[in-house]
Amino acid sequence: MTPWSLEAEVRGAAVRAFDLDPERVPFAWPRAEQAQQGHDAASPLAPRIVRLVGTSRGKDAPALVGGRLAEELRPGYADVRGDSRGFVNVTFTAEQRARMTRAAADGPRWLTGRAWNGEGLWPRTALHGAGPLAQARRHARADARARIALALEDQAPPAGPGEREAGWRDPYRDGDTPELLSEAARALGAIGEDSARVAFCRSIPERPRERETTGNDLPVLPSADRPGAWSRLTDANPAFRLRYAHAHATSQGRWSADGALPPATCPAHTASVRGFLFDGPSALDSAARREEPHILVRYLEGLASAYDEWRTCPRAAARAEGAVADPALPAAVAGVLRTGLFLLGVSAPTRL
Repeated sequence: MTPWSLEAEVRGAAVRAFDLDPERVPFAWPRAEQAQQGHDAASPLAPRIVRLVGTSRGKDAPALVGGRLAEELRPGYADVRGDSRGFVNVTFTAEQRARMTRAAADGPRWLTGRAWNGEGLWPRTALHGAGPLAQARRHARADARARIALALEDQAPPAGPGEREAGWRDPYRDGDTPELLSEAARALGAIGEDSARVAFCRSIPERPRERETTGNDLPVLPSADRPGAWSRLTDANPAFRLRYAHAHATSQGRWSADGALPPATCPAHTASVRGFLFDGPSALDSAARREEPHILVRYLEGLASAYDEWRTCPRAAARAEGAVADPALPAAVAGVLRTGLFLLGVSAPTRL
């Protein structure tokens, strides 16, 4: 079960239920965040095909179309229900949920619908070569846009060496580079390149105000004199939190392979992580279509937060709610985080 397959099945149900021309039925991403409580995902297709169906254009038309789609789709799932918005809410079977989690471990295929492994020549401008911070920011955002677009293309990138397994060392912060003279290079020396790329891609405006922030002590243009939380190796730094979540999820996979079980978690936390995983392809698609890398950054932050809640869920409370360990979930989180960070040009450490 993937967002791609569910979307195709909902469109197929519309074609069968209303005898529509398949070419005229629009693509509509199903999303977990739009689903009513207790369901795994919801499709917004029905309101978009009311005119194609030719039914009444009254306020109840979307709900009527959605209800008919739910009837057509229901046999293949645990439950399918339309709602007053016209959205079709789908509840997966246990096997469908398990297949979804396993599939998400292949982050590139899960997020883009095709196989690739990061090998080749992917755009990654040397930020230290920029002069002003604003120029370094433009380079980082252009790199992210180009890498996202390249990942979604039908053909592979030009041949070239793949990127090596990443660790926590940063050539700028750890003094492995020549003297840092420019404003941009000095900023990299204060916060590191990975934090800089996340900071530069996290905000929305192309021309931010001088002291604009994207959160508590998170300047849009972190400098050597004003690095803010971007210089910290704590959860206050979104870049560190994303990279730590990937390192933990990857390590959890190794621990599971060695016979250690993942932490016991409650069903609500497990469902939250699955929901973020499910919404990954649509988030990346939005970031590509709108050419706004902050959409990908904020999505990854939401996934990392959900994973943190999953892994820190108190064992006693989890057992009381009848939770079971899911060793496939960390691998799925690691796969999606690793791919998302790669598309931002950010390294993903594999060990804590």
